Amino acid sequence: MYSCFHSVGLPDRTLEEAIEMVASAGYSSIELNAETLPWAPAHITPEADAQTRRAIADACSARRITIPAVGAHIGMVGANSADRAAAIAFVNGCTDIACDVGSPIVHILSGPLESGVDREEAWSWFRNAVVQTTSYAQARGVVLGIEAIAGHLFHQVDDYHRLRRDLAGVPFKVNFDPSHLEVQNENPRRVVDELCDQVVHVHLKDGKGLFPKFQFPPLGEGTIDFAGLVAGLRAGGYSGALSVEYEAQVYGYRKREADILNEGKAFCEHL
Repeated sequence: MYSCFHSVGLPDRTLEEAIEMVASAGYSSIELNAETLPWAPAHITPEADAQTRRAIADACSARRITIPAVGAHIGMVGANSADRAAAIAFVNGCTDIACDVGSPIVHILSGPLESGVDREEAWSWFRNAVVQTTSYAQARGVVLGIEAIAGHLFHQVDDYHRLRRDLAGVPFKVNFDPSHLEVQNENPRRVVDELCDQVVHVHLKDGKGLFPKFQFPPLGEGTIDFAGLVAGLRAGGYSGALSVEYEAQVYGYRKREADILNEGKAFCEHL
């Protein structure tokens, strides 16, 4: 396994600045954030032109860091069919980004269930989106992973099993973020024990509390047993990135960028 820093943790920096900072902090790789959040703009989106994409790939190559994943997060189960089609197009556009910058993985989420929408109908929409985006990615040599998110339609370990039953033969994988499971009183260890062979990317983000009253504090200040999880992943054959995803500022924690980077790197090294 190797260290990675998710660019969402540097929301006030350009992607070029983030690449330089992550490399200087000693990380092996950087994950690219394509999601627009209330507290963090996307560092790259499908609108990025060819010159921008080449510049990103060149900057990473110059600093000898890789790009293990692109976070193509956008709600995919909205009530409006045009919005759902646009979300699929966005994810496929992020897959094109992954191809252009040399990243092997894109990962997605379902988005929350909107008021008045039938859960089973929304599940069918997400199932269809996974089929389409996985097919698009596979045709381009990119792996598509799914992340379970607290408060979303697809949010628990059992959802991976259900979707696998529904989509037998569709090669979607797991983007493992234990924080979202921890704050739902789900045991993140289940992913290690039941789905380790399907995990292609891992986020390091701590959690504490119970959804909807929860926090994602700095690493080591929550309740997740990262040492046990990483040991289990290692024993199960996982050798990919451990991507530090810092969002603690949303919950009132204040740290300097240098401390966020250095403390995250040290946390990785001790796992």
